[in-house]
Amino acid sequence: MTIPNILTLLRVLLVPVIVMLLINEEKNILLWWAFGLFLVSAITDFLDGWLARKLDQESDFGRLIDPIADKLLIVGVYFALVENGTITDLHVIAFILIVCREVLVSALREYLAKFSINMIPTKLAKLKTAIQLVTSAALIISPLFSDTFLLFSLIGLWLSVVITISTGYSYCLYATKQISFKNKFRK
Repeated sequence: MTIPNILTLLRVLLVPVIVMLLINEEKNILLWWAFGLFLVSAITDFLDGWLARKLDQESDFGRLIDPIADKLLIVGVYFALVENGTITDLHVIAFILIVCREVLVSALREYLAKFSINMIPTKLAKLKTAIQLVTSAALIISPLFSDTFLLFSLIGLWLSVVITISTGYSYCLYATKQISFKNKFRK
């Protein structure tokens, strides 16, 4: 068990705690705790990859669990934000689109692994994750601020949806090309 993998697992373990804090009725102080733990989780997302490369501790386990941890964090937080009423009305569609893309990309990764094809995250996908993390942090604390702050946070949510769909589409194209290439040489 390496330090990067421990950080990734910490991120996974913090997800239910953050979700419970967000859906609790006692809002004000718990939102700050959720925000703080979310920031710790977001920092571990950066640190685990950086440390894995810096310490030469990249592993198959890390490559598998890191994107899962990211998806659990984002989807868990968005679920809680829908549950607690921060994300409402048409903005719930943004949450649904993000979840659909995350499930699709995870399924593609698993399917491509059967062909020994590794789907490496693109720079745009890393930007997507960064925007989702910033937007999630803003949405977590938005009930403590003005409606204008919430509005800007929801605009960030929709921006992340556009990038999320774009990266999902590019991963689908990549998967199609890789499978076609493999099938061409199999015959």
